[in-house]
Amino acid sequence: MEASALKLVTKLKHVDIHNHWLRQEVQNGNLSIEWISTSEMPADGLTKALPRQKHDEFIRQLGLVDTSNLITIQF
Repeated sequence: MEASALKLVTKLKHVDIHNHWLRQEVQNGNLSIEWISTSEMPADGLTKALPRQKHDEFIRQLGLVDTSNLITIQF
């Protein structure tokens, strides 16, 4: 295959070629994209301070469980 055949030709200079890779991966079935409402996004817990209720929801979304009852203190 010629080197010129591998080059992406576009008049849109602002188009990032990484977006083409992402589209290709979605079309190949390697990635799936689904809409999630803002209130259900787990990323909020990593990007901002949360009030207690939202923090508890964040913990639930991550699937974390309290294991403090399994800890034994030995002196």
